[in-house]
Amino acid sequence: MQISVSIVPLLLTVFSSIIQVLLISLAGFILAAKGVVDKKTQKQLNRLNVSLFTPALLFSKVAFFLSPEKLKQLWIIPVFFVIITIVSMLVAWFLGYIFRLKKTQRNFAMAASMFMNSNSLPIALMQSLVVTVNGLKMTTDDTSDSMLGRALTYLVLYSTLGMILRWSYGVKLLAQADDEQVSVSSVHNPYDDAGNVELQLPESDKEASQSSRLDIHNTSLNSTTQTDENSSNHIVDPQEHSTDENTSKTTKYRFLSFIHLSSRYVIRTWNGFNNFMTAPLWAALASIIVACITPLQHAIQVHLPPVTGAIASAGDCSIPITLVVLGAYFYPTRKNLQDTQSHENDQGHDGKEGKKGFDSFLLVARRVVRKTFEKKSHDPATRGETRTVIIAVISRMIVTPAILLPLIALSKHFDIHPLFRDPVFIVSNVLVIASAPALTLAQMTQAVSGDAFERLISRTFFWSYCIVTPPTTIVFVVIGLIISRL
Repeated sequence: MQISVSIVPLLLTVFSSIIQVLLISLAGFILAAKGVVDKKTQKQLNRLNVSLFTPALLFSKVAFFLSPEKLKQLWIIPVFFVIITIVSMLVAWFLGYIFRLKKTQRNFAMAASMFMNSNSLPIALMQSLVVTVNGLKMTTDDTSDSMLGRALTYLVLYSTLGMILRWSYGVKLLAQADDEQVSVSSVHNPYDDAGNVELQLPESDKEASQSSRLDIHNTSLNSTTQTDENSSNHIVDPQEHSTDENTSKTTKYRFLSFIHLSSRYVIRTWNGFNNFMTAPLWAALASIIVACITPLQHAIQVHLPPVTGAIASAGDCSIPITLVVLGAYFYPTRKNLQDTQSHENDQGHDGKEGKKGFDSFLLVARRVVRKTFEKKSHDPATRGETRTVIIAVISRMIVTPAILLPLIALSKHFDIHPLFRDPVFIVSNVLVIASAPALTLAQMTQAVSGDAFERLISRTFFWSYCIVTPPTTIVFVVIGLIISRL
């Protein structure tokens, strides 16, 4: 009875935090409808956010609220990441197999289930929750900045591991789904340069051998004419001398070729690492380095207040911009909106061009819901898409949490790791487990198969973020807070 009474104010607090996030996202949708945040502006805002504001947020909240002792305890996060990924993948594969999805659709459902949003939405929710929910404090003197710093550390580690998996196995998974567009030659492209270098090496050896043969021939002629005159003296065999010279030249060229190949390999490896390391990852790495060096952490925090203040101010812009861009993403393009309005006009609805904002949202929602529950499509290309969307959303946001939340509760009950004493860690894990599919899924599908998954992406994102996320987030956050009190 006591638990049920305490749940009511907790439920209201969580609901208030989620409404704050949704209102900012709705503002982004309205700005997109007004033409203020169009697709080009969204990309520019996203680039600005990823390049400056998000790294500033990570550095300001992680570098000064971590210590080497706390970092040693983070080994449990990769373990849980592997468990979450495997369970999500198996659930989507099993449901796709039971409902007889095509290979393309089953692989898409697996990717949507495996790759959760562990960055934008969970960070925004945690930023709101640490301020409004007192139950997240580990100790009585725990501050909101300290709690947010711990949450960012957990979520950034999840996000980094997820990024590695998405752009390695995830891309291959989606590329296998679109067999017609997979090119065999593209598999070996990264190593073509190395092969060209090796083919050019024998040419230098050939020149050396040609010059050595000329030397051998000339010295041989000279030696025959001078044999009688110098027969009494000891003379080094010209053939042996030219062979030694040829060997030394060959060894020199091989050594230079080895140095050249090694430098090319090192440069190629560094370029690949640099391309993978985004600005937020560099900021996370820098913050971990600062956190591990206590004198450096103290010097920056105490003796450089203008620097820390500027970084903190820039970091405060990250979450609002993220939510505005997220809301603007769901505003349809002009072509899709015209198609929707023309369909509504055909059925007798008013499709005036002046209707924007909330009316546009209703048009999009009506179209997506109609496509979901309409009768079986006669187009073979779209057949099974509704089942794919349902399986992707259910496996990611319903079935996987139902399987893994008891594991979180047991881990907390038996205290298998010190981090389970931190309510922020438990709620962060719950948000990751029950989060919607990652928004980078759209970039992955665009990279490997163009617009082949465009309809699946748009419908999956609409249902997961606009329909399922609000109620499930409230329920799962409350469950996470209850687990933290066990």
